[in-house]
Amino acid sequence: MISESLLARVRTTLKGNDTGTFIKPSPGQYPHQWNWDSAVIALGLSHFDPARAWAEVESLLTSQWRDGMVPHIIYHHGPSDYFPPPDFWQTAGLARAGDIPSSAFTQPPILASVVRMLLERPSTSGLIDDATLRRHYERMLAWQRWLHVTRCPDGTGLPCLIHPWESGADNSPRWAAILDGITPVDLPPFKRRDTVHVKADERPRPEDYARFVHIINLGRQLRWEPAALLARMPFLVQDIMYIAILHRADEDLAWLGARLRADTREIEGWRASTTAIFDQRFWDEKRGLYFDYDARAGHRIEIASYAPFTTLFAGLPTTAQAARLVNEHLLNPAEFAPGGPLKFGVPTIAANEPLFGPRRYWCGPVWVIINWIITIGLRRYGYADLADKLAADTLGLVEAQGFHEYYDPRDGSACGAADFSWSAALALEMAA
Repeated sequence: MISESLLARVRTTLKGNDTGTFIKPSPGQYPHQWNWDSAVIALGLSHFDPARAWAEVESLLTSQWRDGMVPHIIYHHGPSDYFPPPDFWQTAGLARAGDIPSSAFTQPPILASVVRMLLERPSTSGLIDDATLRRHYERMLAWQRWLHVTRCPDGTGLPCLIHPWESGADNSPRWAAILDGITPVDLPPFKRRDTVHVKADERPRPEDYARFVHIINLGRQLRWEPAALLARMPFLVQDIMYIAILHRADEDLAWLGARLRADTREIEGWRASTTAIFDQRFWDEKRGLYFDYDARAGHRIEIASYAPFTTLFAGLPTTAQAARLVNEHLLNPAEFAPGGPLKFGVPTIAANEPLFGPRRYWCGPVWVIINWIITIGLRRYGYADLADKLAADTLGLVEAQGFHEYYDPRDGSACGAADFSWSAALALEMAA
């Protein structure tokens, strides 16, 4: 049930962040369009401005590169005080790039799942014609094909990320060992701006930010050529959350293709390939968890994080695996559940991990988007009561603290950027 007060607060936040072309994630920290932010913001918009929800989808897809990639940052209105500015990526003149200045990275492809959700609700389903829907379908199909084919170095169809920013969880401890092994050299001049708007101890460490820039600079030197990136990038990771979101996106894109009477055999092939190898590549039977895979080093990254729970969103675990994820980990107060050192769940890193940082970006805080994804997964596996409890706790956190980027799981205090769009949008979605 959506309360009038929550609806009013969400409308104020999203309208305040509306540039006319897209809705920015927050007023100061993130002045451009971000990929998966816009996708889930569209869900919030659907509850009070359904036409604007479809406009958000359209504005995101207009940024698509000619090779199929949909970038993670889109600079519709040119540079700002945000770093990196559009010119820093050095993509001008690339035949594979798009018409709108953008980053050269992508982000979790949750858009197809959002589009299906919009089509399944009466408020938005009648506001898009078949021609536009087919155009969206073809664009998303090209993006997901790019991930399965162009970003896959081993023939499995499992895409590799070439930079932590592509995961959405930029400085997660999941990437710490890889980043620690990178020595930045010949860095171009840069001045990070993220600590202007947010406290430095809530943002990535300076040494990690230098490594982020080093990887961008290597991509520039390689002219963002896909095969060269897979061969040379020091960060080459198969991220279980990313792959879970893609697997769910494949499911939802196949649903959309069937609705449009398109041939979906290619998509079903991707789904079959992912299902066939997922457990072998990522599941640890002894610990009852999935772990990311360092494709450069050829081993799993054994850090207990929120990511295994997002596999429920995609329907990848068996019933027995799901029970282990929930009972041994999600409900464990030493790791992810309230009752031990935590008052709120789900932290992005287990509380008993050595690198747990409850206030630092992606090192432990609670994120509304992660809780939302997990609630959907829990319902898919029949844990409706647990999903309702997590949604209620998340809404209580947002009601008490406002729409912030992330929250300290020990006491619920706000961290990161304020007036954060996806926290507002997804609070409305969970309330509904």
